[in-house]
Amino acid sequence: MALKKVKGNFERMFDKNLSDLVRGIRNNKDNEAKYIAQCMEEIKVELRQDNIAVKANAVAKLTYLQMLGYDISWSIFNIIEVMSSNKFTYKRIGYLAASQSFHADSELLMLTTNMIRKDLNAQNQYEAGLALSGLSCFISHDLARDLANDIMTLMSSTKPYLRMKAVLMMYKVFLRYPEALRPAFPKLKEKLEDPDPGVQSAAVNVVCELARKNPKNYLSLAPVFFKLMTTSTNNWMLIKIIKLFGALTPLEPRLGKKLIEPLTNLIHSTSAMSLLYECINTVIAVLISISSGMPGHAASVQLCVQKLRILIEDSDQNLKYLGLLAMSRILKSHPKSVQAHKDLVLACLDDKDESIRLRALGLLYGMVSKKNLMEIVKKLMLHMERAEGTLYRDELLSRMVEICAQNNYQHVSDFEWYVTVLAELTEMETSAKHGSLIASQLLEVGARVSGVRLFAARECASIVRAAATGAPGPATREVLYAAAYVLSEYTT
Repeated sequence: MALKKVKGNFERMFDKNLSDLVRGIRNNKDNEAKYIAQCMEEIKVELRQDNIAVKANAVAKLTYLQMLGYDISWSIFNIIEVMSSNKFTYKRIGYLAASQSFHADSELLMLTTNMIRKDLNAQNQYEAGLALSGLSCFISHDLARDLANDIMTLMSSTKPYLRMKAVLMMYKVFLRYPEALRPAFPKLKEKLEDPDPGVQSAAVNVVCELARKNPKNYLSLAPVFFKLMTTSTNNWMLIKIIKLFGALTPLEPRLGKKLIEPLTNLIHSTSAMSLLYECINTVIAVLISISSGMPGHAASVQLCVQKLRILIEDSDQNLKYLGLLAMSRILKSHPKSVQAHKDLVLACLDDKDESIRLRALGLLYGMVSKKNLMEIVKKLMLHMERAEGTLYRDELLSRMVEICAQNNYQHVSDFEWYVTVLAELTEMETSAKHGSLIASQLLEVGARVSGVRLFAARECASIVRAAATGAPGPATREVLYAAAYVLSEYTT
């Protein structure tokens, strides 16, 4: 018997391990499918062996092949066998394979309930942690229901490692089995004040994710989160908490007024750009929700705008975009605070990133006044002359017309100037669609403003003469119809 065992072990020495499989695939690039098919047959033979080490080796190779896109659903029973091994090294291989290949609707998952429960209650914390990590990837409704109490018990473990994993795992349980949330809520709330920062962060993460669906249910936790916000130095956790407060503030206006001071302190003190952005975002949301108290918070608005300027001036394109995005939110409620920074926004029109240029264009629409309209349009026209790409040029033209025509031309004090702008735009290279836009503006201005009609007729005559001496572009051809109408109606 011993001789037979030795012989079996000797034969197993020549089995391919995972490194051999990877090396073989690399060496058979021209014949990869055939080589892998051969390996699959060898693996199936290995899985029929009684030796758990051989099975674990086979499952490790299957896991790699699954990552390459091969179906290994046929081996679910063999994977469960390896998962149930008493040896941690093999158990880990089994759970890894299960986390990648098992699905919540796998029929054989019911076979794992007692095995996973045993692992969750293991003396070795790493075995329990392994079970929690694997289970999070394939938990089903039935597993969540049957194992909820075991996971909940681990939330009170003496080991922070297990408490943290159990808290995070409960979120997956709630998704599959919502009935577990009510009995687990007191413990979850308790973990928000856990002495271990990792457990505390995990609890904050779970509550914040839950609150995204229904913030109202977590309004009672505001005092706990307020305490965490004013005492924690963990930037990641602060970002989560501040986002949560942004969702809670519309539900409780009194909360918003209390948040202004600590958020302002964080804006002053933090050097982390991600945290700074979230603080500014939440301050804006708070000020919008407590609109009646806005006049008393002018200093907070100015601080946010000044800090956003730092983001927009940063070389990081993502920060620049986020800064412009937040600035547009402030613009809606405090236009004067933002208008003072129009030069910065205009400078963004030279950015190499088109999304930043378009975001800056959107901001300019709300920054226009009677005093600065001509200046802004002049700079936009200069940008249009040197802009590359028809799409961006067309966008510039559309924005210029929108800026001038907004609210029935409330910012246009000189309509002769505006007609001149329309005539100049006609000469620029744009599409026929925007030729129609210019034409409609010429007709509308002529119909609305009697004092500009004669001047408009002279400008239209120039457009017609220019078209007669050369081949008109797509935009000019569209404008010619409007120019002819203006000439016929308003020439004396």
